Amino acid sequence: MLLDMLNHVTKYVSLILFVLFVACNQREKESKERNQKILELSRSIIGKQEYDSIYQQTLDSLNTWCLAQLSRYRSVWSFNYRLDSVLCFNTEKDRMVTAILVQCDRLTCEMDDVHYFYGAKIKGQWYFFRGGGAMAILRENYQSDIRIPVNFEKLHELAMEEMLRGYIKKNKAGIWQINEAFFTHHFEGVNWGDFNKQTHEDTVARGKRFTNKREYFESIYLDVAKGIWLKPEKKTSQFQR
Repeated sequence: MLLDMLNHVTKYVSLILFVLFVACNQREKESKERNQKILELSRSIIGKQEYDSIYQQTLDSLNTWCLAQLSRYRSVWSFNYRLDSVLCFNTEKDRMVTAILVQCDRLTCEMDDVHYFYGAKIKGQWYFFRGGGAMAILRENYQSDIRIPVNFEKLHELAMEEMLRGYIKKNKAGIWQINEAFFTHHFEGVNWGDFNKQTHEDTVARGKRFTNKREYFESIYLDVAKGIWLKPEKKTSQFQR
């Protein structure tokens, strides 16, 4: 009887392990499919030539600010960084979300970071700026040696899985498409102000309120993008070591 019970338990455990294995493989398969579609849709919506051009503009801007050691980018230029290879564009082709991969190259570090990085096309010109916070990567969760930075390939993978996955979604037909709510969240969320409750700082010249929502947010993006050269950072970033 005991033997029968043990056999029953063994079969039950084996079944659970098999189900978990299948579920894990299915999630991994869906993840790879989604990541591939993210890159395909982002490049197809804007075209490869323009995609490459904007990527270079984004990288040049980031490198320029880091070379100048601007205070608002201290948590990037203080360490080893790389612009992620994937740029996510909306259907209007005037908003972009990507990530900055940051390795802490100090012996005392036990984690690395991934930062959101944005782009907005205003009157035919692209402007770039940070926003949306960052994700802390604890090394102990991904490797045994916490004194070695997580490699850029893994940081890219985590950026795709945790920060950029909302860029696309499946429609009712099961076809991947760009998720516009992703951009609304990143570019019109609470941190960007309230069009219906404009403060004095948000208003145009002479305190006149914006009547056009697009112009309202674009004015904020311009202020953030241009202000990095003019305004000191108000407070230390929670991700700055």
